Amino acid sequence: MNAGTLLVSAATLVPVALIVYVVVVAVVLINDQRDPTRTLTWLLFIYLLPGVGLVLYFFLGRNHRKRTMLSGWWERLAGRAGPVHDRIRDRFAAEIGEGEDAARELGFAEVLELAETGEGSFPLPAYDVRILASGGEKFDQLKKDLAAARDTINLMYFIWERDELTQDLIDILSERARAGVEVRMLNDYIGNIIYRKDQLKQLTAAGGKVSYDVRDLGQANYRNHRKIVVIDGVLGYTGGCNVGQEYIDGGKRYPAWRDTHVVYGGPAVAALQAMFAARWLDVEKEDLFSERFFPSEYPPAERATPALTVSTGVDAVWEVARRAHVVGIGEASERIWIQSPYYVPTAEVQAAIVNAALAGLDVRLMMTGIPDKKSAWYAANTYIEPLLRAGVRVYHYTAGFFHAKSMTLDGKVFVIGTLNLDIRSLELHKELMVWFLDPELTRQHDELFEADIAGSRELTLADFAGQTRLQRFRDSAYRLASNLL
Repeated sequence: MNAGTLLVSAATLVPVALIVYVVVVAVVLINDQRDPTRTLTWLLFIYLLPGVGLVLYFFLGRNHRKRTMLSGWWERLAGRAGPVHDRIRDRFAAEIGEGEDAARELGFAEVLELAETGEGSFPLPAYDVRILASGGEKFDQLKKDLAAARDTINLMYFIWERDELTQDLIDILSERARAGVEVRMLNDYIGNIIYRKDQLKQLTAAGGKVSYDVRDLGQANYRNHRKIVVIDGVLGYTGGCNVGQEYIDGGKRYPAWRDTHVVYGGPAVAALQAMFAARWLDVEKEDLFSERFFPSEYPPAERATPALTVSTGVDAVWEVARRAHVVGIGEASERIWIQSPYYVPTAEVQAAIVNAALAGLDVRLMMTGIPDKKSAWYAANTYIEPLLRAGVRVYHYTAGFFHAKSMTLDGKVFVIGTLNLDIRSLELHKELMVWFLDPELTRQHDELFEADIAGSRELTLADFAGQTRLQRFRDSAYRLASNLL
């Protein structure tokens, strides 16, 4: 075969290969049955940058929620968790009924119905709920509670850094492990890949167990963003703080760090324990669904608050935490106050907030005014301007980095957890939120919101009127990129 024949053959094969490539990519993306806008964006990106696009799609774009559904994971989990779930429902039936009555009286019964239908969740009493309005407050209390542990400690974090704070915690955990307390730690793999592990090896040497969630690089876009501590099965922590000194003082990057966490006891802790046990079962194949980790009795308390815990992520069938935000905002009749470091919402979340503002509700959104991710900050601009036009009051917190994830509705319901109002949290990460049906607790958080306004700057339409065309194009480009996630 001469050179001319080879050139003709190559010239014939290249168009055929391109056609096959186009067809195969289209079939794969369309068969994922995702949001049409996201599918079209990926198609455009892959066609314009074939090699790079395919690699990024493999790591960032594949629909692992669909793959999880087909894997039978939820059925296997239900088989292990079902008996514990049923025992808790029977044991605390009266308290669950009181929580359901409270939801109806406060005007948020649909959120409970959604949680019950979507993931079998129900309200359980949380004892002596305490709002921890700073990393310093959270970790001071956590150190005391960890040191007092007598049987088990389970920790789950998106980020566990390596510094003086983590060393203090490792020292406490190691001492408890040597004393016979079972210590288990599950951190997100990608979230912790840059940190040295020598301190964690100290814990394993003392008898603790350390593992990492979502180690499959093909699922690199689907992180475990939950923050959970459960001590002796009866005391639980959750909220915005990861583990690191910067979550107390801002570290080298920020003048300060503003975050919110909660700690509480009682039966509601079982929901946090169940989320830990589910991920531990998937990663380590060890079954923690037993009465030792889910007790039937809890230390007495002065005050009980109905608490509903919901989740989202590829391990959550109906992504109830995200849907509960939309339903709850729709049920509100007076005011909606939201705190989130980022604001790159899904269309349904944006529509729910705009609808509430247009209907005359007092809607406020506070986000960080000192960005750590410029891409998310720029993309947020394209969503904030419509909010302002609808009547939402938007604040940039400028006293430090702002990392709290919370919401209050009508001064009656307080919601806190790990869910940011950005597409990564709303559609990709494993997240959790706790809905406290308690006007008094809500009042405490509303006062905290008002105090945060003193360290914030309120945005107006004038902030956007002066934008250049280049700045608007930049913001729109980052918004488009958010749909690739």
